[in-house]
Amino acid sequence: MEDQNPPNRPLIQAAAGAGVAIVSALIQNVAMSETKLSARIIDSNTVYQGFYRLQRLTLEHDRFDGETAGPLVREVLQRSDVVAALLHDPASDRVVMVEQYRPGPHLAGEYPWLTDIVAGRIEAGQTPLEAIQREIVEESGLAPGSIQPIGTYFTAPHISSEKVHLFLATVNADAVAGSHGLAHEGEDIRPRVFGRRELLELAKQQPLSLWAGLALSWFEAGNAK
Repeated sequence: MEDQNPPNRPLIQAAAGAGVAIVSALIQNVAMSETKLSARIIDSNTVYQGFYRLQRLTLEHDRFDGETAGPLVREVLQRSDVVAALLHDPASDRVVMVEQYRPGPHLAGEYPWLTDIVAGRIEAGQTPLEAIQREIVEESGLAPGSIQPIGTYFTAPHISSEKVHLFLATVNADAVAGSHGLAHEGEDIRPRVFGRRELLELAKQQPLSLWAGLALSWFEAGNAK
């Protein structure tokens, strides 16, 4: 039987042509993504030096379309990398967090005593493993058992060169007591013990640090050995 509604051939041809163009563009993008792009720092100046160093960069970088972007001015915070660890007691399936005042949440209008995981700077000459062993003792007062790497992440790559080396460490939650931290750094840190479900509920009620959220997500996914 003859089709009572013959197709609109020009429309079909146009659509087909558009489809070919889209597929071609996708193929081109895939091919381009396999080519390493480059960036060039033209000038770098230290505009502030304190706890962090603030660098103002003038730079150029390749674009995905083959052109060059820039010169552009970008400001980057520089300091040594950090380590952080989620503390887990496998015998009781409890997690030890630490609570301390943080000025960032304060400025953001949040409750500034943040419940977080143990974290600190990697000191000169230390490996990430050595640094996290030290930080666990300093901030929680606990002796770590096994320590399992989770991963390494940029904390805020749009404004900082900082990376966090994230770990899971086993501890004895029954040994939690008192407050801790280094007096000469003005630290006042209180370890707190949470059941797994209790901690997950807490995470829904208040903002966490990025590394605490990453560690908890990894832990809840069943990755702990």
